Amino acid sequence: MNQLPSAAVRLALIALSALGSIPALAGRPLTVDDANTDDARHGHLEAWVAREPGSTAYNLAPAYAPGDGLELGALLARDTRASVTLRGLQAKWRITPKQENGCNTGAVLGWSRATGAADAVSLNGLLSCHHAERGSVHTNLGATKAWGAAASVNWGLAYERDLKLVTPSIEWFGNQGGKPTLQAGLRGNMARSIQLDGSVGRRGRATLYSLGTKLQF
Repeated sequence: MNQLPSAAVRLALIALSALGSIPALAGRPLTVDDANTDDARHGHLEAWVAREPGSTAYNLAPAYAPGDGLELGALLARDTRASVTLRGLQAKWRITPKQENGCNTGAVLGWSRATGAADAVSLNGLLSCHHAERGSVHTNLGATKAWGAAASVNWGLAYERDLKLVTPSIEWFGNQGGKPTLQAGLRGNMARSIQLDGSVGRRGRATLYSLGTKLQF
């Protein structure tokens, strides 16, 4: 039982790509969030599997925008090796108007609970800058606080560029007290509303993989 909290933290890090990749522009396979939301009365469903040494996590993350600039999302993740389940909810607010060329800001308020761990709340600030030819840069800075524990700072920086057929990305992110992750990803549309994506990354000496899909509606 002493290993259960650490397994919950590990799952939270793996599944962070759900609560951090719900937006319409960045999305899977990025873990670093962008400051945009789905269009009003539209949404999406993401599903993916993430692996690292000693862990295999299956993730499901639906999201829906009831109005312009507001997006509500949820997460269900299960680490089958550690028998840990993570549940989460989040609300994202796009503070500034949507920018095709330029910068916009946003904020995300989230809640999560993992097996054997206390409830945690998080608040993240988002900044995204887009250029039609040079691609997009996303930055995150925030904090997560579990009940009865000190707050932990988290951060992220990502770059992606739309090459029409595919969109490659690279990102660097981490949390206070943990090793940062450097990760590369690739996504492409198989149909107008169906996306396939994958990523590979390194955290210390560990190699991380993910493979997923996204359905827009």
